[in-house]
Amino acid sequence: MTEMLDRLYLPDGKNLNVMLWGQAGSGKTFFMENTLQAFLSSNKDPKLRVLYISPKNEGFAFADAIVGTVDQAEEKLREKRVVALYPSMEGLEAQVDDAINMVFDFQATNKETSWIVIIDDAQVFLSSRRSASDAHKRLALTGRSRMIRGIYVAHNVVFARELEGQVDLLVGFSNPNPIYYRQAIERFDFDPEPFSEALRERPYSFVWFDTRSDGARLMSPIE
Repeated sequence: MTEMLDRLYLPDGKNLNVMLWGQAGSGKTFFMENTLQAFLSSNKDPKLRVLYISPKNEGFAFADAIVGTVDQAEEKLREKRVVALYPSMEGLEAQVDDAINMVFDFQATNKETSWIVIIDDAQVFLSSRRSASDAHKRLALTGRSRMIRGIYVAHNVVFARELEGQVDLLVGFSNPNPIYYRQAIERFDFDPEPFSEALRERPYSFVWFDTRSDGARLMSPIE
């Protein structure tokens, strides 16, 4: 379990980013809340920080602080390990960009810190039909070298072509729309179809696909 948690969350300067996908109600939030708390209970690094960004303004009630602005998040993160940011809908994308840039600026002046940045509902900001913002590119392309781990949570496995090359772990809770099967194979060498029935029949089960390993595995639900 510890190995899995470290692979999922630990900003070690080696692993790339994580893509976690599933339809609403498939178990993504439950999985993240439980596995992250388990990870933090075993990793006592006082310089580790977690920023959870939730456009729908819910989730991570266990966080040390829940705030509504980037400035408030920055202030709380100086002392707290886990902060949830519930941004307003007005100027949502700009707020998320500001939050990402805040993390980089914070780390630049506090180089001993390491970070986990979880972006929920990433499909709101990222699409294969348009270019990602500079902030999202910064996180995906340069976060690893700065000990900043990006975790993107979305409804489908295909989300932003220019960033997907910087993802090396896929965790899925429902089968992607069949129209994305071919793209998943082309982009990640991952075929979702064999897992379709099993994911549908056993709620909260998930597929774990480490692109550096031999293949995808069907996993039992986290209890």
